Amino acid sequence: MADKYSMISFVPSMVIVSAMVVGSFVAIYYLRKCMAKDAAKATERVK
Repeated sequence: MADKYSMISFVPSMVIVSAMVVGSFVAIYYLRKCMAKDAAKATERVK
């Protein structure tokens, strides 16, 4: 069992890491959506 001082260090680190992972997935989703929108605009411009 970990003592409270190691948990004080571990828990915020895990929160930061999980926030970065979630943020990465959100950013990838947003970029894919923007790229699809730009591709649609480009195909409309070519026609």
